[in-house]
Amino acid sequence: MSISVVMFRGTFILLTEALVGNTIPPKMKQGGKKKPVQTTKIEENGDKLLSVECKPCLKRRKISDSDEKDEKLNESLTNGSNKRWSVVETDVEPEILEDMGVSMLEDEGACDGQKVLKNSVEQESETSSPICESVMVSNDNESSPQPVQQDKSVDHRKSNELSEDFFLYRRKQPVLPKGEDVFLKLSDEMVLMIFRWLPKNMLVRCSLVCKRWQRIAYDEVLWTRMDLGSRTLNSGSLGHVLTRGTTILRLAQAEISDPVFFSNCSILIKDVPCKLQYLDLSMAIISEEGLADLLSTCKNLRKLSLEHCRLNDKACAAIGQNYNLDTLNMSACYGITEACVSNILTGCRKLSALNVAWTDLSVAALNILCTKLPRSMQRINISGCRKTLTDNHLRQLVASCPDLVELDLSDCTTLTAESINIITNLDKIEYLALSRCYSIAPAAYLLLSSVNSLMYLDVFNLMSEQSVANLQENLPDVDVNKFLFSSVARPTVGIRRTSIWGLRVRD
Repeated sequence: MSISVVMFRGTFILLTEALVGNTIPPKMKQGGKKKPVQTTKIEENGDKLLSVECKPCLKRRKISDSDEKDEKLNESLTNGSNKRWSVVETDVEPEILEDMGVSMLEDEGACDGQKVLKNSVEQESETSSPICESVMVSNDNESSPQPVQQDKSVDHRKSNELSEDFFLYRRKQPVLPKGEDVFLKLSDEMVLMIFRWLPKNMLVRCSLVCKRWQRIAYDEVLWTRMDLGSRTLNSGSLGHVLTRGTTILRLAQAEISDPVFFSNCSILIKDVPCKLQYLDLSMAIISEEGLADLLSTCKNLRKLSLEHCRLNDKACAAIGQNYNLDTLNMSACYGITEACVSNILTGCRKLSALNVAWTDLSVAALNILCTKLPRSMQRINISGCRKTLTDNHLRQLVASCPDLVELDLSDCTTLTAESINIITNLDKIEYLALSRCYSIAPAAYLLLSSVNSLMYLDVFNLMSEQSVANLQENLPDVDVNKFLFSSVARPTVGIRRTSIWGLRVRD
């Protein structure tokens, strides 16, 4: 019995020394030959290489008379082949380990987890060599600790222990199925807000995607205002624009081809009412028939500009159907007859601004104009009537529109000084233009000092600079010759081309 115990203890000592010193007993090697001593090079500070011999330190422990301890230790070794060996689980007394030259180790899972992580991080930052661990091994002849290269199994075990506590998470990218329409998750209101940032030509392309996009792309909110100035519109194009509910439309200097509407246009069939309220056709190239067809579909106009367009009786009759029209610009228009003036003034009783400058009105047309003007008229421009407008026409005009604020009578050469006495009856007049009225004597303008409301007076090409200075001294509260051109009923003033009557035409 004692002999077997001694043999077992000898085997245990050799196994323990092999575990601690990372060496294999000589008898367990093939051929019984000794393995050369392992050496490890450790780099310190990047320039010194220290070679340390990792030689196992042999230790013998005292033979105990207790057979029960040997049996427990044997069981711990046999059962620990598939399990990590632990002092706590095997219940090995500390005295035995001290006799073997090995100090007591604490539980790595509870205490040494942070230390192992700290040592591994420091060693990785200092050297690029594999992770090494310093194991304190006591020796009879050597008392200083020697670094011993860690076994690969120990490294793998520690890496598993670290992986249990530390994880790297990567957010999984959503995989969308092919052909899924993301816009189906958005409401029509959200898609409409996205479409508001697109230009009009892109909206037309979006309407070809599907029926839902077509319904949203043709919503009236997206087509409220449009700027087609200086564009060339093909036949029927204007009909498609008006069917989308446009209310503010700029067609200045545009070229509109005939026919303006096709026979199957919903505007002509009365299925869709025209909602146009602000229309600018200044200097647009359009035929008389096309203009008459366009104006016949507009019943809700509030401001209209037809500067330098050619009119006929049908077009003027269509203008008279807009009962809410308050601003009308027909300066330099052709074809305005007595019937045209009568049709317009009969239907448009809410006019407040009218511009008929340089329209070559006849005497009969001026008689109708001055007698049928609505009382709501505040701004009017009748300049350019060189040989037709007389003092009697002016007297009728003042009687029909006593609340005039702005009056332009430039280039009416038949007016005399009597016209100044007539104008003094206007209590609210603020702007008066009598440029190039050569029949009015310069001294007659001094009578305007009695008009307290007058703020601006334009008398270009009538007086010398000295005479203008004297007039300015006699009229200290009036600014003389400040405006070269009249702005009555004009949609744009100055260099602004992105708005008409103060309303934006571009989103």
